[in-house]
Formats: sequence, C-alpha cells, structure tokens
Amino acid sequence: MSKELVLLKIGGSVITKKDEDIATVLERNVRRISKEIADAINERDFKLIIVHGAGPFGHIPANRYKLNNGLKNKKQISGFVKTHQSMERLNYKVVEILQENGLNAVAFQPSACGILKNRRLVCFPIDVMKRFIEIGIIPVSYGDVLLDEDTGINILSGDHLVPYIAEKLKADKIIMATDVKGIYDSDPKENKNARFIPEITSNNIKYIGIGNSRTMDVTGGMRRKVEELMRVAETGIEIRIVSGIDRGILKKALLGEHVGTVIKY
Repeated sequence: MSKELVLLKIGGSVITKKDEDIATVLERNVRRISKEIADAINERDFKLIIVHGAGPFGHIPANRYKLNNGLKNKKQISGFVKTHQSMERLNYKVVEILQENGLNAVAFQPSACGILKNRRLVCFPIDVMKRFIEIGIIPVSYGDVLLDEDTGINILSGDHLVPYIAEKLKADKIIMATDVKGIYDSDPKENKNARFIPEITSNNIKYIGIGNSRTMDVTGGMRRKVEELMRVAETGIEIRIVSGIDRGILKKALLGEHVGTVIKY
C-alpha cells in the first residue's frame, strides 16, 4: 500500500510578523511546527509537500512595485528581483529549521521553473516534485513572483499553488495551517461573536456567510478561496483548515484527527 500524500500550506501569518511593515520570521513558531511535523511522520509515515506563505517578505516589495499589475515599467524588474530575493530569505530559514528537526527538506523555487498565463499557473515541474517525494525528500515551495505569458510578470500565490500541486499529484489530503482555528463567518480577531464553521460542504456553502477572516491571505477574497478549495474537494481530496498557532493542533491534523474546519464535497 502506497504512503498517503499530504500537502501542507503554512500561512504567512503563522511564520512571520504579518501585521507589521517589517520582514521578521517567527522562528519559535517555525521550530514548533517543524517538531510537530517530525513527530507526526515518526508516528505515521507519509509523503509530504510543504508550501508556505509570504507575509511581509513578499507583500511589502510586491505592493511597493505593484507587481500584481503585470510588467508596466523598468522599475518593476528591480521589484521582481527584490521580491524574489526576499522570499528566498524566508524560504531558506524555514528549510533550515525543518532540517534541524531531522526532516529531509529542500527548497523548491517556483520562479526558476514555473510560468503563469494571466495569473494562472500553466507550467510547473510536477515530475521533479513527484520524484523528490518518491525518494523521501520534502519539497518546500512558496508564493513567488513568476514570468507571465500575458502580463510579463505576476504573482503566484501559495493559495493557488497548493490546489495545482494537489490535483496534479492526486494528493490524499490538504492541510492549511493558519492563524485561527478554521473558517469563521467573520474575522474572529475583530468580532468576538464570530461563528466558527466546523464543516463546509457543497450543500451548505451557499448558505454560509464567509467574512473577511484572516484564516487565509486576503488576496482574492475568502469566499473565492473557499470555493476554489471546494472545487478541489470534488476530486476526493480531503481539505482541512486548522490553527498553526495552537500547540499540537497541526500534529493532530497530520495524524488524521478531526480538528479545524473540513471542506468536503
């Protein structure tokens, strides 16, 4: 029986000081998460791919140079380079800490091998990633700036990369580690009466008021992201959105326990 393939997305708000206009890694969180991953793999061996968010490492330079508008002027070339360089620094630190916890993690740089077309990923070396996980290596990819066939350059969101990889490699499970415990009908950090939603299905999604929660990055809007995940769930992939902040929750999710919000068709 083949090992289960899990795709883990670690939100930028979990591993960086996302609310600040400086790029700082929350190393304590990365170390705890790395240990939970290592402990889970030791208890129940499975294949793993990690994608992490950008936080201020990507958002500050990308916004400054308006890279999400495509290539309009020469200054944006410098912005492309600075944004990628900043993301590499974050990725290097994440991979380094994963390795320190005994995980065979390697950086997987999207801008060196991926191409967008009107902001959608159309070229990505899935075969290379597949070979990595087959021999027991954990690829660690991230949101990045890429060449775009239509707009010259643009931003690849980690939230877009995750479902792309999951569908191509027929992952068994997607886990989204965020800074709250799951999906709410409004931002629980701003509304103490925000209602937690334990399960989203094709039957109830149209009746659920999904607010601008910080569960995932703001880009594209919460409802659109949930709807995209629902489309992925139609293929039979289990999707769970959990807290990457609360100790032990990620390990439970990796071991198959029922925590957070589950999205299923």
